[in-house]
Amino acid sequence: MEETRPKSGKPAVLFGEKNVTRVGYIDGYIFACEIKGSGSVSYRKPRRPKYHLVIIILNGKMELVVNGEKFTFCKDTYVNLPTWSDIYEIRYDADFHAMAAATDKNVVMDIFQNRNPFPPDFRFGIEHGIGGEIIDKDDIETLHRDISNMITSLSNKDHHFAEEINYAYFYILLTDMADMMWKRYGKGVPSHNSGMKRADSIMKDLTALLTEHIYKETSVEFYAEKLCISKQYLALIVKEKTRVSVGTIISAMRAEAAARLLRNPELSIQQIAETLSFADQSSFGKFFKKHSGLSPLKYRHNLKKTLLSLRPATHTPLPRFPETS
Repeated sequence: MEETRPKSGKPAVLFGEKNVTRVGYIDGYIFACEIKGSGSVSYRKPRRPKYHLVIIILNGKMELVVNGEKFTFCKDTYVNLPTWSDIYEIRYDADFHAMAAATDKNVVMDIFQNRNPFPPDFRFGIEHGIGGEIIDKDDIETLHRDISNMITSLSNKDHHFAEEINYAYFYILLTDMADMMWKRYGKGVPSHNSGMKRADSIMKDLTALLTEHIYKETSVEFYAEKLCISKQYLALIVKEKTRVSVGTIISAMRAEAAARLLRNPELSIQQIAETLSFADQSSFGKFFKKHSGLSPLKYRHNLKKTLLSLRPATHTPLPRFPETS
């Protein structure tokens, strides 16, 4: 396919329009692009992406300032930027070449919640980590192909089922990334588990604990005690593996739990606030708006207008609430 530069910076402005050589998108839903060459983008105020971003670096180096911290990503790594990431600056060197794909965070949630063969620790890493893991050559080629196919598909504006087919392409991308992690840390496979570092084992156990207790428990001390380690050591491990703090992850997971509950129209906002152990509905509303940018009512209203709420196969089952003492 012949390369074409975007005519507007609508989805590409985050990466620098002059560096984006191919792009395809559906407004407010999914986009994908190819990025090449040196350049930089800086923001007077931190830019929080509207989409959940996955960037596969094929060559060269990229420097990012995210949440006030500088990160460097090189060839054969992936970068994962959830929608709570505050981006201050992006820089590319002369040899830089990458593929990027992104989607509304509700699409990611929909994929994980309703089509869920993914290991919990993979989901945890995608939703809460910044990324940077080294990928082998075959996997890089696979992910390159996945995003290239997505760009081509997104550029076809005449397809009658564009939303569905591009949802499928993003699902394929996540599935291939999960396969990469499975091959490295396969669950229940001795050859994988015996080589797993202590830090990886702690992260897997933390994932399970957070999934079980996130409705009620918000303190780092609780999770450290359950893991039989100090909270300082837990903080160190989480920072090493995800590049963000334990507190950031706990808050993000509570916001995502709230979003899942808000998808169930049978639950009132007051019931959701109580389920998540907020003192009152007002406290819950302030928390949710801080982390999502929307009030709970506005979030629900927006869901009604999206493909996600209309697709029959993605009906959200009633949640299983933690037992109250």
